[in-house]
Amino acid sequence: MNLPARIAAICIASLTLVACGNEKSEPSPIASAMSGLARATIARVSGKVSSPTRTASAAQTSRAELDSYGISILRVVIKSRAADALVTVTDKKGDVVTWSTTDGTTFVLREGVLVQTRGIGPDLMSAAAPWVADLRAEAGIHKRSYFFLGEDDQTNRRDYDCTMSRAGIEIIEVFERQHRTTHLKETCVRAEGKITNDFWLEGSIIRKSRQWASPGTGYIEFELAVD
Repeated sequence: MNLPARIAAICIASLTLVACGNEKSEPSPIASAMSGLARATIARVSGKVSSPTRTASAAQTSRAELDSYGISILRVVIKSRAADALVTVTDKKGDVVTWSTTDGTTFVLREGVLVQTRGIGPDLMSAAAPWVADLRAEAGIHKRSYFFLGEDDQTNRRDYDCTMSRAGIEIIEVFERQHRTTHLKETCVRAEGKITNDFWLEGSIIRKSRQWASPGTGYIEFELAVD
């Protein structure tokens, strides 16, 4: 199966996210390859499809196929949505990068730290989040604030006190390529409970992460497949 056909299969195979681009702007090569097929999964993004049939996965795409496009590609996995998709950059302002799907679902990351989502239902509206330098410092307590859309369609806020710890050096594999990373854990607590965000840093780059988004979404996993 060639790359356009494989990517199309990934998107229409119940992944609840569709890959790579924003139809309101100049489409990426992957978005062009998908055409209207991606629109079939729009309902799945917000979890409206209860028991989809999985027939393909973003993980089945080869390294050679991804590299052939010559563009940055991020893998996004949301287990609560049975989602596993590839997205590309549609906007960049300094260290803040917007990764989008063809149906307008977006993930905004600042230096690889999640600060906003749109289009996944219980969205993360915004976040007061640490910078990579803060994560690497592993010193003291830093604050986190999440603003997310609740069941009443009102913006709710959660504030956390967070500390960093080093889990060690780990070799991880992202689409057939190995990366030597430092695994950092961010433990954030409040009176009602705690969350833990995981970051695998390759130098100053967050190569892989597992980050909490909202109560309705839970954790989102990111892998930077192509820089």
